[in-house]
Amino acid sequence: MTRSRGNLALLAAFAVALAAAADPAPAETGEEAEAVSEPASRATYVHRIPLYDTEENKITPDSDPALPFSTRATCGDCHDYETISGGWHFSAPDPEAAPGRPAQPWIWVSRKAGVQLPLSYRPWPGTYRPEAVGLTPWRFVLRFGRHMPGGGPGEKFAGEPGDDPDARWPVSGKLEIDCLLCHGTDAAGDPIQWGLNIAEQNLMWAPAATSGLAQVRGSAREMPETYDPYMEPNAEAAAKGGPRVLYDKTRFDDEQKGFFDVDKPLASRCYFCHTNHPVGDGSPEKWERDEDVHLAAGLACADCHRHGLDHKISRGHEGEADECGRPAIATLTCRGCHLGHNLPNGIPTEGAGRLGAPVPRHEGLPIVHFEKLSCTACHSGPRPGQRAGRVQTSRAHALEFAGEHRGDDALPYIAQPVFVLQKNPRDGREEIAPHRMMWPAFWGRLDGEAVTPIPPDEVLDVAEDILEVEAGADESKVVPLISREQIFKTLAVLAAADPKAGEPVYVCGGKLYRRGPDGNLIASDHPAAAPYSWPLAHDVRPAALALGYGGECTDCHSMDAPFFFGKVAADGPADLGEPVTVSMYEFQNQDPVALVAWALSFQFRPFLKVVGFVSAGVIAAILILYGFRALAALLKWADREGSQG
Repeated sequence: MTRSRGNLALLAAFAVALAAAADPAPAETGEEAEAVSEPASRATYVHRIPLYDTEENKITPDSDPALPFSTRATCGDCHDYETISGGWHFSAPDPEAAPGRPAQPWIWVSRKAGVQLPLSYRPWPGTYRPEAVGLTPWRFVLRFGRHMPGGGPGEKFAGEPGDDPDARWPVSGKLEIDCLLCHGTDAAGDPIQWGLNIAEQNLMWAPAATSGLAQVRGSAREMPETYDPYMEPNAEAAAKGGPRVLYDKTRFDDEQKGFFDVDKPLASRCYFCHTNHPVGDGSPEKWERDEDVHLAAGLACADCHRHGLDHKISRGHEGEADECGRPAIATLTCRGCHLGHNLPNGIPTEGAGRLGAPVPRHEGLPIVHFEKLSCTACHSGPRPGQRAGRVQTSRAHALEFAGEHRGDDALPYIAQPVFVLQKNPRDGREEIAPHRMMWPAFWGRLDGEAVTPIPPDEVLDVAEDILEVEAGADESKVVPLISREQIFKTLAVLAAADPKAGEPVYVCGGKLYRRGPDGNLIASDHPAAAPYSWPLAHDVRPAALALGYGGECTDCHSMDAPFFFGKVAADGPADLGEPVTVSMYEFQNQDPVALVAWALSFQFRPFLKVVGFVSAGVIAAILILYGFRALAALLKWADREGSQG
């Protein structure tokens, strides 16, 4: 590599000088020391560094053409880019990567086609791989890249041009990991530009556009297939509207080094992809909602969700330490931080109270709660109501971008909190934990008992006229839910389009629908219609707002307690009549009769306490009475014996 490594050379020289001052003896091994290593100091390194493009040519603000800097070439000068690319945010398409605990999927939404389909490159049960429904890496990046930090399908795992005839990687460049999306603290850095540039197919330019160091103008999407991003200026008339970079010259020093304001990720940067916004009747406004109690106390997301150079961020769930062989992670779970990590049944042990966390005593709370419930069951998410509420998320609803998609009725429909039985990876026991949940809706073909989804685009190719917005409807507003009649007609068209393929079906609202012989839709249960759910951890409420606080057992143990008897509607993008509703206890494999009987015991508990105390008082009085009588008899005996003696 011929490019200059000014900063690295300076650091290396400084390190050598220090080493020589401390120990002038030469090394005995004869091996060269590593030139690049992660600094051990807690001090923030000032990132005034040279910039390089993807071909490792040095960039200056006066370069013509001014190409976007490459994070692989620029940041990789000091940090091992390949190691970083194995992190949780980037490794999903890698078949060698660990799947990890199921989490929020990417959700392919088409309101017009009546589709909300959970996708994941990781083999999470209930999700579908993008390529299985026609989403090549190119199409996946254009659809979901707005909330991806780069890498993954946009770079290392991007398909070859032959895999997708519509792919334009030579024109757009690849979407490298944008280190500044998370680590940048520059007030001028704008993550919105990331999504806007991906929409324009400016993949190679997106990191520069969000950095605060430059502005990007023009669109690769408007360029022909023959466009070359590295061509000389004015080499082709068509390139006049192509992407160009305008660097802020005031951010470069006299050595042509650019300045990046970099530090530990701020919570505001995490929120760009990890915001949750309750919607619907009764939902509080943004200003009415409290922030997670940890952030309100002064912690940052990265204080608990830590990582090393490998960027395998600790996700904070129990059992993670064993999964990845990193024991220190055990102290970054709810239990590990507040109660200590070597603990039985929620009793505080050594190591409790990390980072100043309060050590809960849970006085009066039976031990069985720590065996049957996760910490988040009582402390996380909104308090449950009689019906699970609806929530929108950054990744599913693009909350950071303005537009019609921001309406409360926007797809996909996600419910919270839903209390679901899950297996604790730490010890394998089953426990109840709060989840977010969505019910899939998609068109598919039945092959035996399996249902294979049909991509929404293919459905619209043959049934767009059927699924058109009704005449007279205001298309500027949310598209209406598709009707039963439209579903039946679309199934008929799909059957005619490919008679040799499996029977077309429609999955929605917890049911599988197929055409009946009398012109009606036949609904049936099917595993493909089951909901997909993922654990809910934030926002965490303070102890005073936890379920059961202050001995309020009836928060959960009453005849209509939402924890067990709350309803979850199987909402979907089709008008199929009154939606199917499922009670919470069904997701917990609980017996409703036993729950009612147990709840009744709490109704009579105050009376039983009175009876118990009265009974204890009567028994105590009787014992005292007989005690006095026994004492009197003893005294008489003693007096009689004394007189005879």
